[in-house]
Formats: sequence, C-alpha cells, structure tokens
Amino acid sequence: MPYRELDHTADILLEVTGTSIHELFCEAARALMEILYPPRDNVPHHTLVSIPIMVNIDVDWENTYESYELLVQAFLSELLFLTETEYIVFSKYDITIELEKVYGEVLGVEFDPALHSGGIGVKGISYSDLKIEESENIYTLNIIYDI
Repeated sequence: MPYRELDHTADILLEVTGTSIHELFCEAARALMEILYPPRDNVPHHTLVSIPIMVNIDVDWENTYESYELLVQAFLSELLFLTETEYIVFSKYDITIELEKVYGEVLGVEFDPALHSGGIGVKGISYSDLKIEESENIYTLNIIYDI
C-alpha cells in the first residue's frame, strides 16, 4: 500500500512508502491529488496536459534525508499551487530528483467539476513532523497536508 492515512487531530497525516526516493515523491503527489480530487470509477479518457516543473531548494547537505524532506515539501507545494492556478488534476510525474532540485514534467487532465469535485481542500504542505526514513530498501515519508 503506497500510502495510508494516520490519525491526526485536525489535518491529514499520511504515511507514504516507496522503494526509491523517486517513487516516494510520486506516491506523495498521487496521495495529494486523491485527497483533492477523489478517484472515480468509469472516468472518460481525457487528453493529458503537460506542464514543466522545476523546484529548487538551497540547503546545507549535512543530512541527505532532511534535505529530501525539504525538497518533497517544496515539490508538493508547487503541485498544489499549479493544480489551483492551472486547473489541472495531475496523474503522471515524469520527474528527475537530485539533491537540491526536482525537474521535469507533470501531466494531468483539465479540471472538470463533474468528475473532480467532492475532495478535501488542502491549504498547504506542513513542515511539522515531516520525516523520511529508510529501512530494508523501503522509504517511508510522514507528511501532514494542512486542511
């Protein structure tokens, strides 16, 4: 199971897993989109729209996991901004992740109220309790989506 919701008093706390940092970022993005726009059965095929993405952070790389934590927060914040300003529901992430940046393309379909309504509004991606851990080749991210 790539992600699951954990108990939290006010916001949405997720535990996201992946077999690589890349998969972890993509699963966190998928989880964000599914919170905003719950999946529906029998959705008609739409043409994908591609948007270039570049997210940079400037950090001291003493701890790689802490740096990836800052990067995943910045990446998800950028996706949240793009989905709200470009009216695109993202579903594919053709991205490259380096120590200080994420770049590539994100792809999705144009927002359709008939198909994409009913989700939970996310105001932001929290730094609070943000944590990436690796054990036995499985990466785990705990992240809070502010609602």
